[in-house]
Amino acid sequence: MIRSAPASDRKHAATPFGRLIVRLIAELETSMVAAGVRALDGDLDRAIIFMVVARASEMLSPHGAGHAGGEGRAAKAISINALAASLGRPFETMRRHIHALCAAGLCARGPAGVTVPEAVHGRAEIVALFRGNHDALVRMVEDMHDFGVPLPETRPHIGYDWHTGLAAAHDVLLTGIEFHAHRFQSWTDLVLANAILCANARPLSHNRDLALAYANFGPAPPDALLQPVSTGSIARALGLPPSTAHRRVAVMIESGILVRRARGVVVAEKALSDPDRIEESRTSMLHVRQILIRLAAGGFRFDDPAANYRDRRPKPLQIA
Repeated sequence: MIRSAPASDRKHAATPFGRLIVRLIAELETSMVAAGVRALDGDLDRAIIFMVVARASEMLSPHGAGHAGGEGRAAKAISINALAASLGRPFETMRRHIHALCAAGLCARGPAGVTVPEAVHGRAEIVALFRGNHDALVRMVEDMHDFGVPLPETRPHIGYDWHTGLAAAHDVLLTGIEFHAHRFQSWTDLVLANAILCANARPLSHNRDLALAYANFGPAPPDALLQPVSTGSIARALGLPPSTAHRRVAVMIESGILVRRARGVVVAEKALSDPDRIEESRTSMLHVRQILIRLAAGGFRFDDPAANYRDRRPKPLQIA
């Protein structure tokens, strides 16, 4: 049975395409994290930190001239203190991960802070990661375009540098962490919940009429339209140890974030419809909107999103 949203939530229900945009952003973030975990040998925390350092440093170098750099500008370092504050992690935890990334040759630490060296961009696994992240962002924008979500106007006179889109993809990932990680005990929990949300919503995502019928904050999709997913399937899709996934899912079931069903787990509707969470989602979507406006200033073709692919439209993360 479809229930009406409480009166206190009705102002949030007016946010156009709110639920739909949350689902599309979750697909982007889940694809990026899964690719990052595989590129960095299964370490989720270091994958996220590496992508944030890359955004803060190399994406502002001449490689990202279409975004914010310029000829001859060197990579911009970011301090461990700034990373810890931005990501909401203790300094010592951040220092330990940065030390490991430097030992692996993925980051370099100097007097001004940490960077991703230019040579790292030539590594096969990093090339694949970054090109995939860019194209996952294009896929999100293409889906927004096809569903009728309002997008910035294209500036056809500006040439597009794909590193601009890569920087935007990493900005969207960081926005999700900044606005939503505090609700979870760890990044692992946040990533698992995002992936479970994606799997649950696949029946909606693959059906235009259903996607639009439940595009706004307000009445929730009935349980019959949600696709439960097993914890093992989510762990395999994300490249996480099954034991870790089972342990963290159990914690989230206990806390009410997830609900167990006969064929797996779903994100609890009370967690999705919590007024504070909706407000955070609304605010984070405003930030994503600003990211897309900057992307338009970099020449992204919002009138024809498919023209921006570096390789091709990536398939959604395969979750059995």
